[in-house]
Amino acid sequence: MVREEKVQILMSTYNGKKYLKEQMDSLLSQTYENIEILVRDDGSSDGTGEILETYQKQHSNIRVYLQENIGLVDSFFWLLEQSDAAYVAFCDQDDIWKPEKIERAVEKLEQVKGPALYCGNKMLVDADLKELGLSDLQSPKPGFGNAVIENIVTGCTMVLNRELTELLKKQIPKHAVLHDWWCYLTAAYYGTVIYDHTPYICYRQHGGNQVGGNAGVAEQIAAKRKYLKKNKGKLKKQLQEFHGIHHGDRKKDEILINVLETENLSGRIRMLFDSEVYRQKKLDNLIVKVLFLTNHML
Repeated sequence: MVREEKVQILMSTYNGKKYLKEQMDSLLSQTYENIEILVRDDGSSDGTGEILETYQKQHSNIRVYLQENIGLVDSFFWLLEQSDAAYVAFCDQDDIWKPEKIERAVEKLEQVKGPALYCGNKMLVDADLKELGLSDLQSPKPGFGNAVIENIVTGCTMVLNRELTELLKKQIPKHAVLHDWWCYLTAAYYGTVIYDHTPYICYRQHGGNQVGGNAGVAEQIAAKRKYLKKNKGKLKKQLQEFHGIHHGDRKKDEILINVLETENLSGRIRMLFDSEVYRQKKLDNLIVKVLFLTNHML
């Protein structure tokens, strides 16, 4: 579909030679024709840069930046700062996009006013693209009370409108846990988050999975405690920085402050009865309440 509004696809690569050509070809096969692909290579040493340069020579709508390693989150935010399109999409190096992915997102975003983020479900596949099933069997319910403690937005499904992009570019964070989580927080604070249950991406799975849904409550608590211990302090820094940059909505500010106050016993007890702060799954929500109570969340 030919439209005046340009969509920029932002891809950060790092030693992604194995699947890169398949992904690039899927981007170039989008039914939405007015796209530009901005790729920042984060210091690859496996020939990824050479592949990207070949594509750049062959396609006038591809811009490649071969740069030093700064990490995934900072690399994506660097790309965001270079963007100037009506819509911006984030992209991983090893998935496959269905042809109508961008077209579908733009259609949805055109229906809302103000800052908006589109995201969606994923079809999980193995290394050979054999389907393993949907990532989300039910559609999650986005909201700021969810965004403060859980990220339901997978970056490679995400498309932002210009209003949201400009808000994000005003001050790039230093302590974002993930670039997509920060975008979710910002969109949920100021505007609209659209979740599309239909998957438009084949999401490759690598390595072992974390404790799954069939694990017992004790196992899931242990797994989450291990994860939080590994990332101790990151959520707290993200929320503190977000509140320092984005504030003014009294109700949402209170939600965030209540989470930060769980470092105190009174705040932890209050969180047990706080229905505005939530995760998507009931059991997961219960586990997180326990982690708050035992002061293992922040």
